[in-house]
Amino acid sequence: MTRVTDPRFNKVAIAVAVTLTFAAVTAFGVAPLGEAQLPTPETIVESVSLEPEVAEVGDRFVQTERIRRGETVASLLERLGAADAEFLKFAASDPVARRMLQLYAGRSVTAEVDGMGRVQSLQYRYGSLVIDGKENATRLTIRRQGDAFVAVDEPVPLDRHTAMAAVTINSSLFAATDAAGVPDAIASKVADILDSEIDFRRDLRRGAELRVVYETVREADSLEGPVGARVLAVQLINDGKRHDALWFERGNDGKGEFFGFDGRSMKRSFLRSPIEFSRVSSGFSNARQHPVFGDVRAHKGTDFAAPSGTPVRASGNGVVDFAGQQRGYGNVVILEHRNGVQTLYAHLRGFASGLKKGDKVDQGEIIGYVGATGWATGPHLHYEFMVNGQQMDPMKVAMPDSEPLSPAERARFAAHAEQTSVQLAQLDPLRLAARFE
Repeated sequence: MTRVTDPRFNKVAIAVAVTLTFAAVTAFGVAPLGEAQLPTPETIVESVSLEPEVAEVGDRFVQTERIRRGETVASLLERLGAADAEFLKFAASDPVARRMLQLYAGRSVTAEVDGMGRVQSLQYRYGSLVIDGKENATRLTIRRQGDAFVAVDEPVPLDRHTAMAAVTINSSLFAATDAAGVPDAIASKVADILDSEIDFRRDLRRGAELRVVYETVREADSLEGPVGARVLAVQLINDGKRHDALWFERGNDGKGEFFGFDGRSMKRSFLRSPIEFSRVSSGFSNARQHPVFGDVRAHKGTDFAAPSGTPVRASGNGVVDFAGQQRGYGNVVILEHRNGVQTLYAHLRGFASGLKKGDKVDQGEIIGYVGATGWATGPHLHYEFMVNGQQMDPMKVAMPDSEPLSPAERARFAAHAEQTSVQLAQLDPLRLAARFE
């Protein structure tokens, strides 16, 4: 018998088989699980640090900025790239670091700052490089040491340079030197050096020729320019007459004095003027109308006009005999010198810090400041020069010379003078004309 296969039957059979298989799988998937053995619970304790994470400090950098007018320490630090509250707190509380609170416009400040804006070190020169011709270079240095700071005063490294200038004076000494770029401090020293040779207020003639060799100093690695330190040689030709002076150190201690090129000492026991290059407003006289009371009386001194606060210098080496107030003199200083000489400085606004009776002072040392105390109509210095109690005209009294050169010193001086003469001669082609009509 032949079997006939119906295609429809095959399709039905396949469908039934698939359905039964799916039902079996589904039944297996929902069958309940038997109770399994779970692991015993354990308690694990880990110590976790709650300290804040500190980022590693990156590279440090050094930056220098000039102090601006009206600047504060906080604004200066910001311009230096620092944000350091601990530094500001230290600068305000530490006795040495507090000098940072006195910022002088134009001065340079150098700081080393790390990648977090913390100051690692800072240097600031708060004093002048030169005071009364003497170097006074000191700066404040603040350094970070761990979590604290230390502040110390340190000497300032200086760069020294020798400069030369030649000018033709057609108006005044200061106008000519200013036009030639010579510092005012050097011009003042020139007037002091030649003080016994020429009166720059009355004797200077139009067309006078000045040559000067001088030394400048500047703070190393600073943005500030150089300042005039001292005169090494000066030559002035005025009204056909030559006046010259040369700095010469007699020993090995760095101390010296000025001599003419002929070896004659230029040093005098007393300065003619206790104020650097000021004008005489009233001279020594036996009969003068008093500016306050209007009557005619003797004026046994010399008045120098100057702005209030101008430094007043001791005209010679001496000892303070009096520093205080005396009726018409106002604030006054009296110095006792050798050989019965006294000098008096009146109408002062104030005295040099700490000045008192018995103090020794050197020639040129600041003893007070110009003012208008006592019987005065305006700021000026009243200066008296007394010999054995008798007032003398300080502009005319003879001043004794210093000790002359020894034969050995004269030989060294002659060689030095010859070398300097060559330097001054080289200035002739470089003379700068300062013309003021």
